Amino acid sequence: MKALLIMSVLLGCVLVATAEEVGAAEAAPQELQEDNKLVENEAAGFVPEVKESVEVSAKEVASPAQARFFSCPSGWVRYKSDCYLFVASSRTWTSAVTYCASYGATLASAHDVFDYNFLQDLTRTSGYTTAWMGGFYFQGWRWLDQSTFSYSNWYSQNSVTSYPCIYLNIAIGWSNNVCTAGYPYICVKKTDTC
Repeated sequence: MKALLIMSVLLGCVLVATAEEVGAAEAAPQELQEDNKLVENEAAGFVPEVKESVEVSAKEVASPAQARFFSCPSGWVRYKSDCYLFVASSRTWTSAVTYCASYGATLASAHDVFDYNFLQDLTRTSGYTTAWMGGFYFQGWRWLDQSTFSYSNWYSQNSVTSYPCIYLNIAIGWSNNVCTAGYPYICVKKTDTC
């Protein structure tokens, strides 16, 4: 019997609390409406001071951010998040690697058809038809930047023991040649790294 009495008291308390919450919820919309009227009245009486209008172009707004985050050094071309430099002087593959390294760069790699088309266009617009890339053979084809050699665009592939270095041809894909041949080359360096 005591248990039934205690349960009745608890149930009564829950019902009273629920009724109070429902009543408060019904009253809340009226209070919100009154608050909204106060805000509307205050907003109607508020007129902001208008100063001289200054027009700013999107280019002016974007340029500081671009200069800070998206720019390449003079003479370099931005593609994706990297900067590319076409070097017209003919060098051996290893000499080209050394030259690029002096700028904190490597010879360029191509990971898909878009990368390769960009490198072709860069070579073509520089007035050349061939350029060293960062591909070489050592227990399999590799890129100097240590990225995977998952895309291939071979035009011709010679003996890897005698011709371990890759060069780009703007018309027909890439080929491998002796590393002592002289070609112009394309350097690439990351821009979005600290």
